[in-house]
Amino acid sequence: MIDATIELARLFIERYQDKAEQATAAARIRESIHRELRLNAELAAEAERIRGDEPNLAERLILRMSTQSFDALAAAGLPLASIFPDAWRIADDPPPAYRRQFETINQVSELVERAYHRICIQQIRSEVGQIKDPRAYRYLAVLLGKAAQATKSSA
Repeated sequence: MIDATIELARLFIERYQDKAEQATAAARIRESIHRELRLNAELAAEAERIRGDEPNLAERLILRMSTQSFDALAAAGLPLASIFPDAWRIADDPPPAYRRQFETINQVSELVERAYHRICIQQIRSEVGQIKDPRAYRYLAVLLGKAAQATKSSA
């Protein structure tokens, strides 16, 4: 897995450094991140739905979330803000329980970064067996859904 991430990072760097291919490379990176976010959003939604009845399965779904594309982008050292330069503002009706968290996000790049940050937090919690607040699953599902929507318009 690490080798695949390194190879993907190398590909991102090579394509992005070529000025003639920079726009195409950025579009490919956005598409890769978007697909990963969509998959993770579906896994998070399913984990949130079943967490009460099947907590072990919910945790395994969280652990299966992929971060390979984001990890490759981070390893490549490419600026996230240049890949996702669009401004972002949640609709006028954010989920009330998470209004405060979403109001602090102003760029698609910030939304993407927060989504992956939360994936890592939930995966670590699942790995170490930390008892989670059920709202954490819901927040992750909502956050990933919003990130997938936001990156679709950029893809």
